[in-house]
Amino acid sequence: MTIDRGAPARTAVLVEEGLRLDLTYAAFCETHEPAWHALALTRIGSQADAALVVEAVKADLARCWPQVLRFEEPAAYAWRLANRHVGDWVAADEPVEVEAVTFAAVIGAFKQVADGLLHSEADEVRLYAAILELPDRQRDVVILRYLLGLHAKVIAAYLGRPVATVHSNLRHARERLARRLGVGELPDREGES
Repeated sequence: MTIDRGAPARTAVLVEEGLRLDLTYAAFCETHEPAWHALALTRIGSQADAALVVEAVKADLARCWPQVLRFEEPAAYAWRLANRHVGDWVAADEPVEVEAVTFAAVIGAFKQVADGLLHSEADEVRLYAAILELPDRQRDVVILRYLLGLHAKVIAAYLGRPVATVHSNLRHARERLARRLGVGELPDREGES
């Protein structure tokens, strides 16, 4: 009978690799979960439903985590996955009933951008509806920029796009929102850094 003296070492390496993958996955989720949650909450409108969608995203990522790490931009893959889950939820659900706390958070984040342009609750409702109606690319950058306060370089990494494209998406989104609100311009008060 032959003894494989390398077996315990290989087993230890596999266990260590598994622990490393678990730790990497946990850190990845901890870092990116706020963005997934903001996306889900903005589009779905319910804290509880948004949490369910985020858990589904995390479960899908966990199932294929080693493969996710092979992508050039794992954050961009995870963002697309989150968008797909949110889209499926919205398509399967009845019209969005936005919780007051969600509405207040979104409008609160945009009041800095729309300084002095929101004069009534009707203006706020129009702004929220306009955000939801933006094309996906524009809505994504708007959520990441204004709800989470991320900079263009970080947004580009999330979305797997060049920084110039993020700047362009932000500019076009502000133009659409300004038209919807009936104002000439919706400036980016914090700059597009």
